[in-house]
Formats: sequence, structure tokens, C-alpha cells
Amino acid sequence: MKKHISFGNTVISEDAPPVTIAEAAVEHLGSVKVAMRMVETAKEIGADMIKFQMHLPEEEMIPDVIKFWGGSLDEVLENYNLTVNDHKNLIDYCKEIGIQYLCTPFCPEAVDVLNELGVDGYKTGSGEMTNLPMMERIAKTGKPVIVSTGMCTLEEIGETVSFLKELETTFMITNCTSIYPPPYNTINLKLIPEYRKKFDILVGHSDHTSDIWTSLGAIALGANVIEKHFTLNRALKGPDYKVSLEPLEFKTMVDAIKKIYAALGSEKKIHSDEVMVRDWAHHSVVTVMDVPENTVLKKEMISVKRPGRGIPAKYLKDLLQYKTTKALGRDTILQWDDVLIVS
Repeated sequence: MKKHISFGNTVISEDAPPVTIAEAAVEHLGSVKVAMRMVETAKEIGADMIKFQMHLPEEEMIPDVIKFWGGSLDEVLENYNLTVNDHKNLIDYCKEIGIQYLCTPFCPEAVDVLNELGVDGYKTGSGEMTNLPMMERIAKTGKPVIVSTGMCTLEEIGETVSFLKELETTFMITNCTSIYPPPYNTINLKLIPEYRKKFDILVGHSDHTSDIWTSLGAIALGANVIEKHFTLNRALKGPDYKVSLEPLEFKTMVDAIKKIYAALGSEKKIHSDEVMVRDWAHHSVVTVMDVPENTVLKKEMISVKRPGRGIPAKYLKDLLQYKTTKALGRDTILQWDDVLIVS
């Protein structure tokens, strides 16, 4: 059975082009006007989805949690957070212009709020991978979820995958390294096909590098989704600006993803446009001297040359058991009716 997930009109599938998610995060700096502009721009540059974050600090964490880069996280969220009404307006605007809204909740209460707003599905951060109570809350909505796997062990990922399967949740996972930006030797793109084989689910890649290269590598390894941080301008210096692409860079990535996906193919075959090239580039058996009729061919009489319009070169030695059916001039491209096997 083919695996697929639908977020509104956006379909993620084994046999569909990869889906790109523009991760706005909090690069809007708490301004819904900036967030709206990010929606417009994401649509213009070809992203399939734009993702925001819903933080309810009092439900999400105890007071004065320290960010890993210093300072109080709840203070940052207080400054950069969007209101519930902001999210409603963003959902409506995404529908209006034709780009899929997606959001990451960071607590079960945010799951419920987003469900009441009518979201089509969820995307969880890597920190929620092991939060099974929250995963259960998402599963009970009956809506699909994309689950990130950064800073988790393979055993923990397996536990969550099994848990979601038991709850008959529609879900997929993304390969992820929760370093901003991560060194290339920590990204582990080879896990993408490994996860697909081990868990029999769709697999994407959440990319926290500052460029596009690992996202493109992920597509070559079969990723069904690419999630990439996005900003209108790194000069704004939002919390994630160091790992965010500006619009032109994001568009370059989207265009490259389409080309790489088209290049993947599915089977080895001779394409119609190759036939003419094959005709002159392959080699045939040819005579290298005049050969009389009814002459048994000897190795000094024949060789292989272009073009490939006659007996294929692989039969050169076999033809030493054949004789000519007519007189052949030098540089004659041999055809099967020019020779007859010696009985």
C-alpha cells in the first residue's frame, strides 16, 4: 500500500514530489504584519507550507527556564509570541492565497487550541519526540503529524513510532540534528533511507544548516519533506537568523529540489532522445578490407567501429564462425543477412 499524508490540499506521498516547508518559527519577531508578509513571500518563492510556532509559556515550562544560548526563554517568547487570534488570521490568510498553514505546538494545551482553530495537522519539535502524553493528545484529534527526531536515540524514536502506530495516527518523521547550525558530520543523511526501511513510514529532513546543500542531499536519498528555516531578512536578527534562508535563497532551494526529484527517475531505460545519440555512439562490427562472397571471416578481416547501426560489437569473436553471403567492401557495417554461420 502506498503511504501518503494529506494536510488540506497538500499531499505528502511516496510517489509525489517532495513537499517544502518554510519554517517561519519566530522570525516575525512577534509582529503579525511581518508574519503575513512571510506567508505572502513563502507562497511567491514556491514553498508548499509555511510553519509557525504556538507557545503558551505558562503551560509549556516553569518560569525562568534558561535558553541553551543564555537568557530567559520565557522572556523571549513573551516578546516574540503571536496571539491565538494572530494564528487564526494567519490560517485564514494562508487559505486565501493558497499555501498550507502548519504549526508546532509545544504543550498539550496548544494542541487543543490549534485543533479548535481548525488546523489540518501538526508538526512537532524534536523536544516533543519523547512526550508521549502530548503525542497522545495529537493522536486523539485524528489529524496528521510530522515528528522531528533531533537529540533522540534510535530506541526513543522507535518507542514513539510504535506508540503512534498503536494509536493509528497518521504520521511521518523527519531526520533532524538539533544544533544551530550543525556541523556537517552530525547530520546523518543516511538515516533517511534507514528510517524508511526500519519503520515503514514516510521520512523527511528538518535542516538547520545555514545553506541548502544537505536539503538537496536529503532529496537524493528519498526525503519526502524538506523543512527549512526562513526569514525575510537576516539583518532583522531574529532568534534563528543564522540558520534561516532569505527569500531568493529559499527559492533557489525549491527550484533545485524540483530538478533533483525529476532526476531521480525510477527505472533504467533508453530514453527517446538518446536513440539518435546511441545510433552514432555505439559500435558495430565492420570490415577492415574487401571480403569476397562465401569467405569465412578471420580476425584480421573485421573490427569494431562507430556507428552502431549493424551487428553489435559484442559479437566480434562469434562472427569468426560465420562466412559472407555476398562480397563486402572495406568499412562495410555488417548486418546479420551479410553472414551465415558455418555448419
